[in-house]
Amino acid sequence: MRRKKGISRNTKIRGVLSAVGALALAVTAFAPASAAPSEKSNVTWATAEIAQVGELEGFTGTSHLIGFSGNTDGFSDVSVVSFNCPEGQLPSWDPDSGCEEVGIVGMYGYAADVSINKKLSQATVDSTVRVYEGETESGEPIWGQARQLNFTMQATGDLVTTKDRQDGYVRTARERPAVVTSGQVSELDLAGSVGKIEQVNETYKY
Repeated sequence: MRRKKGISRNTKIRGVLSAVGALALAVTAFAPASAAPSEKSNVTWATAEIAQVGELEGFTGTSHLIGFSGNTDGFSDVSVVSFNCPEGQLPSWDPDSGCEEVGIVGMYGYAADVSINKKLSQATVDSTVRVYEGETESGEPIWGQARQLNFTMQATGDLVTTKDRQDGYVRTARERPAVVTSGQVSELDLAGSVGKIEQVNETYKY
């Protein structure tokens, strides 16, 4: 089996099977807006991706994009997007690359042990994720094989802070670029994956 590691330049991977957190809002129609308390959300997570050339046991295709993350709410996920590509070609959605997408596997966990320091300079994630195989007729998820996800990330750049304010909503994001220094999901080696460590604070006031 031949395998290469590289970093995907195509940001579409994080749009596939990505985990996006949402804050549930409870608003009473008869209460004055000024009486409603502020609602706050604070989540910190580490996320990264890597491209691999070569067959992977348990997955179709000849090239793969592997994206993964873990956050301090305990949620973690892994997505493996598989392609058939010309020999030696990194996976790509570009039709001119000669690659064809042949499968997507999503894995999710809800009890991740995530440790991220205040400077967002280092993160560790340890979790059990399960393959999502669909839903029953009643809408219950069907879970498949369990895999162990663990990785350590180290910041590679400066901390950047951005703030957005809109009609009682304030979102403050702090993030640093980072690289995975060691990690794996079962037999898949994640070392060298590139991503970021990020913290988002959101406040809603009505």
